[in-house]
Amino acid sequence: MDELERTYLEASDGDARDALRRALGDALTEMATISGQVSRGFVRAQRPADLARKLGPERRAREASRG
Repeated sequence: MDELERTYLEASDGDARDALRRALGDALTEMATISGQVSRGFVRAQRPADLARKLGPERRAREASRG
């Protein structure tokens, strides 16, 4: 078990389901932050594929339907 897993499990008193919810919530928050930074031009990518990975599939789908 890595340190991050252990941290989430300890924060949720050993409840694996709660630990997963917390981890997912943190991941979604991070994705929203990165998405906002990308849309404002704060994140630069070396290659288009790097940027695409940061945006996520849903965002790419929305952008494709607009353009």
